[in-house]
Amino acid sequence: MYQILAYSIYCSISAFITVYVGWRCYIHGLVFLQHLFADGAISKAVNRVLLLCYYLVNIGYIVWSIRTWKQVSDLPTLLNELGFKIGGITLILCLLHYINIAMLYIFHKKIHQTKNQLL
Repeated sequence: MYQILAYSIYCSISAFITVYVGWRCYIHGLVFLQHLFADGAISKAVNRVLLLCYYLVNIGYIVWSIRTWKQVSDLPTLLNELGFKIGGITLILCLLHYINIAMLYIFHKKIHQTKNQLL
């Protein structure tokens, strides 16, 4: 009984967090990408690919993490597992977000260095 409840709560909260954070990054990240890339079409395409990859990685992690659950037989264990698993996905989302920003910044910096060397 508790196991099914735990899975249901976890999937609901994880899906909400994943969709909400992904959509917010998609909407507000476009401005950042348009600053990095001169071409608006490339910015939009990169933004869509980042969103797709983000969703795929998170769905994969959510499904994979269900496999690693301990047996939930009472309410304290349920709350402990939910906190651990939801905290884990939140930390992974944060880490992925900062890695993406860092990589795009490095990519942008290299482009500008190459342009300056050509001039």
